[in-house]
Amino acid sequence: MLSYHLALEQVRQTVSPLASERVALTDALGRTLAADLLAPHPMPPFDQSLMDGYAARSRDTRTATAAQPVRLPLGSTLTAGETLQQPVPPRQAIRIMTGAPMPPGVDAVVRLEDAVIEDNILVIGQPLRRGQFIQRRGAEVKPLAVVCKVGERLTPQRIGMALALGLAEAEVVRPPRVAFVAPGDELLPPGASLQAGKKWCSNLYALDARARELGYESRNLGIVPDTAEALTAALQQGLAGDAVVILGASGQGVHDYAGRAMADVGASLMFRGVAIVPGRSTAVARHRQTLIFGLPGSPWAAFITFEMLVRPALDALLGQPAKLPLPAVLASDVSMRRGATHFVPVRLQPSQPDPEAVPLRDLLAVARAEAGALGMLMTPSNRRHLPPGSRVRVLPL
Repeated sequence: MLSYHLALEQVRQTVSPLASERVALTDALGRTLAADLLAPHPMPPFDQSLMDGYAARSRDTRTATAAQPVRLPLGSTLTAGETLQQPVPPRQAIRIMTGAPMPPGVDAVVRLEDAVIEDNILVIGQPLRRGQFIQRRGAEVKPLAVVCKVGERLTPQRIGMALALGLAEAEVVRPPRVAFVAPGDELLPPGASLQAGKKWCSNLYALDARARELGYESRNLGIVPDTAEALTAALQQGLAGDAVVILGASGQGVHDYAGRAMADVGASLMFRGVAIVPGRSTAVARHRQTLIFGLPGSPWAAFITFEMLVRPALDALLGQPAKLPLPAVLASDVSMRRGATHFVPVRLQPSQPDPEAVPLRDLLAVARAEAGALGMLMTPSNRRHLPPGSRVRVLPL
């Protein structure tokens, strides 16, 4: 039986990054970059006012005091989107709005709430500091700076930054195409009436949604009867993609037809049986360029094995490096069998110097965990017990 690390290595080494394509940034949410995004222009593209107020020349105010203020007549008004072609004359000020470009001839801004205006004259009782309340050209982003790196996913924030710099398109990796099928005569689709001996299928739909959340192109092949023929027919439909995930039928029972279905479609078995808990019966095969995963049928085990075996393979197709675990401190004890890597979902709580990992014992606890706080504890295969306070490694989900 393969160790988890050997199984993962075999799966990731089997795949190669997918081809790239150019898409509009407005359609690129969740996509993975195939090339760095470089800033074509600085941000901001010009010196701009940070405040609503009045722009003046700092040297005109060098002698200003409360007893003998400098008085500057107000000229034009400059709003965001407008420009002044002519320099502001010496010993004069203008009204200026937040985001408006600083015109020639002025180098400081007096905030609206600090200004004293008398008969359309700006009264200044202390010297202005050159550059006050002004954001310089390129202060946020320099030209040709790397906005987003290859391998990063495009989030709303990254898309917004790229658009603000004048970019319109990005080179992204084609999303991996993954299909899911759930064999089982006992399974009911959502909304069906509960019947004796039956249960509603959840993992098929939950993992389909998870795949789409991760930026994959997902296809739901549905629930199929507990026969090798039905499962083989479903597998045939999914072979046009990059991966097919069978949720159940991977064990040694009478109706566990995953291995036979893999063989019937002409797939070569890579391995069957991994020293992990849950998921010891997990099988992986390959049909040309398509990986076929036989996962456990229980929602708990399917969720864990998808995250720890299927997701790394699909991320490798996107050209993403293997995720590295983070150090954490265990909040409560964990017991396990020696000789296998146990996966335990945890909730990561902020703590110093390392976060605290709180074991989650069921899917309800996982569902209630806050987004971004989930992780997967991987136990050493040579241990049977980890007491509270143990230093552990947790893979962020």
